[in-house]
Amino acid sequence: MKQHTVILAFALALIGTAASAACTVEYKAKKGSQYVHSRMSVPDNACNVGAATPIVESALASQGMQLLAIVKVTPGG
Repeated sequence: MKQHTVILAFALALIGTAASAACTVEYKAKKGSQYVHSRMSVPDNACNVGAATPIVESALASQGMQLLAIVKVTPGG
């Protein structure tokens, strides 16, 4: 019975990991005259340019930066 509990716990952990997987967004931004090419994670339900754009814009705005372009969105982090 203990073995079944361990297997069940392991399976649930895997499911939880898959559900929380994020996408990686590669973007170009600027702050003043400085240009930045970097990456950030977004939730897996925002794994396309249209859904990721407002998330990235908001995160960058809080750092005083302006999004210029999303270069690539990669599923699964």
